[in-house]
Amino acid sequence: MSKHKSKHLDKNVIYLFLIAFLASASVLAYRYTKYAPCQDVVLSIDARDYRQDELIKFKDNTENANSWAWDFGDDSEISTNKEALHFYKNPGEYTVTLTVNNICKATEIVTIKEKLFVIDSTKLPLFNIPRSIKVGEILTVKDETNNASTWEWRFGETAEANATKRIAEYTYKEAGLKTISLIVNGDIKHIAEKQIIVLALEEEDNDITPITGTNRNIRDNIKANPTSKSDSKGNLIAVPLINESQFKNKLMLISKNKLTANTFSEYFCGDINKTVIVNGKETSFLLFCEKIRGKRLKIKQLTIYREEGSNCIKSVGIKHNRFGIL
Repeated sequence: MSKHKSKHLDKNVIYLFLIAFLASASVLAYRYTKYAPCQDVVLSIDARDYRQDELIKFKDNTENANSWAWDFGDDSEISTNKEALHFYKNPGEYTVTLTVNNICKATEIVTIKEKLFVIDSTKLPLFNIPRSIKVGEILTVKDETNNASTWEWRFGETAEANATKRIAEYTYKEAGLKTISLIVNGDIKHIAEKQIIVLALEEEDNDITPITGTNRNIRDNIKANPTSKSDSKGNLIAVPLINESQFKNKLMLISKNKLTANTFSEYFCGDINKTVIVNGKETSFLLFCEKIRGKRLKIKQLTIYREEGSNCIKSVGIKHNRFGIL
């Protein structure tokens, strides 16, 4: 009796193992038929500017992709679209993770910069200044901004505010290219800046011998200005006129070793060693030309000052962005 029962139990165990084997085989077969090996996940990230509050386009280009999960690294909601638009509220570095087909992943680091501040030109302070002034002369400026109640004037010689009234006066102590700035109503984001050339005082010769009848012939041979061109009667002759744009182009050719400083000789009435103001510092035009030779120069601003009665250049104000050249 017990012998028969033992055989019956053995058959049940065999059947149980057989059923379990068939079930496992079915699961494995199903998984095998549905399994797709992980391929390289190909994603693209595109934006006009990677700044906070700017839309960024994320796109998956992986072949045979059926599902997507975008994690933008900023605790925002997961996107399940093939293409996703997203923006970041704060600047910083974010790790973007894309999961394809629930198993294949790729990561990219996105660096977000601070939001770009756009200046509203209608909020800029309004004031006018002359193109140049001499050391020791009083400069008077007046703000014309509507609804302005406070002012901070800076005239480029000191770091602190030089005046806090609508109408301000200032006397320059040193020659050079100076930047005048004005802030109204405490709005430091809308600061107006203008540049003025401060010219050095000309040295006077107090030892000039008065001209008398005995040396009147000498007087007839003296020019009104030793750097100006005159005819045989002492009348000024206008030298060839060159405008700021043409002057700038010739300077660029000097920097490329295609011209020399002597090219400007006739415009300076023969004296190419005149004093010019470069980035707020005084130097000679000849020395400046030598320093820019062979350099990649970009001139941002150029102003020509001429003698009255002729086109003879007496000074030039130059502002450039090449470091190491004055």
